[in-house]
Amino acid sequence: MTRGFWVLLLVVLGAGAWGKGDHALGEQAVPVNRGVVLPFAGPGGHALAQAVAGGLGVAPPSLAAILLPDMPWQGSYDLAAGSLFSAGGARLAWEISGAAWLLVGRVDPQGWVRVFLADARGIRSARFSRPELVLYWVARQTGVRPGAWRLESARNDDFARLARGDLTVQNTPLPLPYYRAAIAVREEGVNSLLITEQLPRELQDFWSQVRQNKLPLAYQALVDFSERRRTEALNAARNLAEGKVYERLTALLLFRGLEDKQWGAVARNLTQLAPEMPLAWEELSFVAFDENNAPLAREALERAASLLPEKNLYWTNLGWAYYLQGDYARSVRASLRALRLEAQAREEYAVPAYNLGLVRARYGDHLGALEAYNLALRVDEGSEFQAALKDLQETQETRLEFWQGYLAERAGLREQAMGHYRSFLQNHPKSPLSAWANRALKQMAEAKTTLSLQRLMLRADDLEARPFAAGEAVFPQVSLEGFPYLGAATLVTRLLDAQGQLLQSASKAVAVRPLTTGLVQTGAAVRLPAEGTYTLEVLYGTASARLSLTAGKPSLARQLYTAGVELRNLGNAPLLSSAQMLSPQGEALVIQQVQAALREAAPSARRNASLNRPLLRGPYSGQSIVELLEKADEAVVRAFLEAVVRQPDLIGDQDVVNSFVAWLQNNQR
Repeated sequence: MTRGFWVLLLVVLGAGAWGKGDHALGEQAVPVNRGVVLPFAGPGGHALAQAVAGGLGVAPPSLAAILLPDMPWQGSYDLAAGSLFSAGGARLAWEISGAAWLLVGRVDPQGWVRVFLADARGIRSARFSRPELVLYWVARQTGVRPGAWRLESARNDDFARLARGDLTVQNTPLPLPYYRAAIAVREEGVNSLLITEQLPRELQDFWSQVRQNKLPLAYQALVDFSERRRTEALNAARNLAEGKVYERLTALLLFRGLEDKQWGAVARNLTQLAPEMPLAWEELSFVAFDENNAPLAREALERAASLLPEKNLYWTNLGWAYYLQGDYARSVRASLRALRLEAQAREEYAVPAYNLGLVRARYGDHLGALEAYNLALRVDEGSEFQAALKDLQETQETRLEFWQGYLAERAGLREQAMGHYRSFLQNHPKSPLSAWANRALKQMAEAKTTLSLQRLMLRADDLEARPFAAGEAVFPQVSLEGFPYLGAATLVTRLLDAQGQLLQSASKAVAVRPLTTGLVQTGAAVRLPAEGTYTLEVLYGTASARLSLTAGKPSLARQLYTAGVELRNLGNAPLLSSAQMLSPQGEALVIQQVQAALREAAPSARRNASLNRPLLRGPYSGQSIVELLEKADEAVVRAFLEAVVRQPDLIGDQDVVNSFVAWLQNNQR
């Protein structure tokens, strides 16, 4: 069983260079050869990258970081390459920067430096124990004559603030005009001679086009996709599939999102064009699984895992590829590694544990299978067990029907579980697991499901709202319990009249996670059509509960509450609590509190000349708004509140006083 992934295809542009830390400019600007050094990751990486850039006579890393765009998809460099500080990250950054060459690097805790250099010849990587060796290696690779090696300490907090555009940093040798110019390019699209001397023209043009709403094709295509312009996005994807690596990656994600079969061919081409890109190998593995080509899936996942060994998805699916080829030992090892990575990341996925359980069950390792399946069931969100059951079934091994019964029982599939256990006992009566299967059958023979009503509500997952009024919706909240486990079923709400005839029925499917014994759920609502007596019935499988309901006269306060209207005074304090609005006295209380708020505001309103003029038209013509506030008689307050019920935006986020005044003014038009 493979675990797939999906990404939201959203454009990531914005204040937006990737970097948050960087380095000081040298004291004097030096003409550059259009190469780019980006800030290095790791301890001391900021200062080291600055020293390399200074020795090569290129722009300071902090300056390049301000203008380096994110990739057009959500997740940027991390999604496609695992990190900017990788071979794939260097390739993507080089392409989009337009640089002659581009260098990224990372310093590990022991002080070793790993760098990646991208240019038209490809990607080259090296690892050094001494930082100054980086300068001379890059100089030799690029043909740049190296200058003096000068490694200075750096205050990372100052650099991070500058990269974010905070130009208030004091006591630093950084020439701030360069940073101001870079931020002007990024924020306003205004080119500057200062930046032109420092960085590739393509970086400046990128931001100029963005600020003129002329997005590069890859970015615009994802905008079209997110706004459901399928034809435009598909046409763009076809063009992008012949472009640069980052454009082809965009095409791949678009074809996937549009469910166009061309994504497979793009994935294959990408693994040849950019073998350093983990996402390309990952996508090729999905192509292989779709084609039932386990050897290709294994090869693709081994390549992906070698590039990004900390990604547990690769080890999960690699374990499955090994399983499909009958290599159970490697399948176990890959699945265990996936579980270890998930534990380190504090993530919990059921798929690798189910895979591990399957392999151990086939090995005959009952205790190992039990351990793996119990882990999988514990973290399963409610759907992966179905695939695990299918995997067991496809083995066509009758001895594995015990484990089908085991999973089905704990997922609440009682009848299915009993069938598997019986079949297992019939075929393997002397198995060590037969006693367990017999106990499970006995327990399930005594199984039961109970349902009890907890409360009835006007709005889902809200307060108890009895007694109800005519025209109101009734949402039942119920407590469900199952022995030995609660099974998935449909929660049905029914409304019967006084003679027991069905008036309404509404249903809601309830998804239940494995190992669930109890659950609180809100059922679908039914509406009380008129005043009178009714029976409310709630059903879940074989369990049911019934309750008599009486619908009284409609309540203005409850109608306001149902519409989500909050009544507040001029000081923004609530006039009533939710419980008061739902009470039998709610309507009277609402009118009284609104009257009090209006009258309290009248003295202040009297100082406003426009509110003292008589209304010229409408039901209250001849009276001024101040007079209506002072009197605030029940009829006018009720008319106002009834209008709010019909149109809740009359109040919205405003207080009742200003809403009342606006309502009166609109009424005379």
